[in-house]
Amino acid sequence: VTPEFGPDHNLNVVAGWNIENYDYHRLGILRQGLLSDLMPDFELMDGTETTLYDDGHSYGLVGFFGRANYTLLRRYIFELSARCDGSSKFPVNQQWGFFPSASFGWRVSEEPWLKGAKGWLDNLKLRANAGSLGNGGVSPFAYLSTMGVSKSSIVFDGALANRVTDPSVIPDNLTWETVTTYDVGLDMDVLNSRLSFSGDYYIRNTTDLYVNGPEIPAIFGDNTPKGNYGALQTRGWELTLSWRDSFKLGNKDFDYSIKGSLWDSRTFVTKY
Repeated sequence: VTPEFGPDHNLNVVAGWNIENYDYHRLGILRQGLLSDLMPDFELMDGTETTLYDDGHSYGLVGFFGRANYTLLRRYIFELSARCDGSSKFPVNQQWGFFPSASFGWRVSEEPWLKGAKGWLDNLKLRANAGSLGNGGVSPFAYLSTMGVSKSSIVFDGALANRVTDPSVIPDNLTWETVTTYDVGLDMDVLNSRLSFSGDYYIRNTTDLYVNGPEIPAIFGDNTPKGNYGALQTRGWELTLSWRDSFKLGNKDFDYSIKGSLWDSRTFVTKY
């Protein structure tokens, strides 16, 4: 949607929603004792033990998103956006995550007091933004305690008896990982946009990181479950300088560009 408010105002609004469904199913049979490598066939196996597996999983995602972009006087740019996502991978009370973001840009080169630099300054923009994203890449239904069924080595009534494992240990917290980034930057183009520079400094915080939980005594007899037990912080900067131009080569236009980048970042574990 793009309402009209006159030449000094520009507003653009976008909204939508998405639904995703995933289904995975696996069916197979295993048998040992292949009599000939040249003829792989279950009928040509003399193994007495046959393993049949039939499993799978399914999960769904639903999301709502929106973005509003407003430009004032062609040089002050404001943007707000947000997502609200739900996943069946998580418990009912932790299925939903809300991830907002906001940004501001100032095209300094469009200011009236910089008209004198138009001969060499094509673009000068300052920008700042803060926003969050969600990560739901965990195993489906890891919050459910399950018990495995398999054949034991004990013979009962002429056949191997079934055995059931202990219930699996589940985490006390399982929801979306959240990555929140704060960024300030500068973009500049000069000499008919042949020379360009871009620089950024950012801080990225990852909360509810999906990692192994606190250690439990070995006497407990099971592994530590994964859950939202960790947190990270990354601080870094990036610089990019590029040059592009063209000239005549054999009566034809020859375009070329050179680009160099320099960056550094450090990541700290703030919670584990």
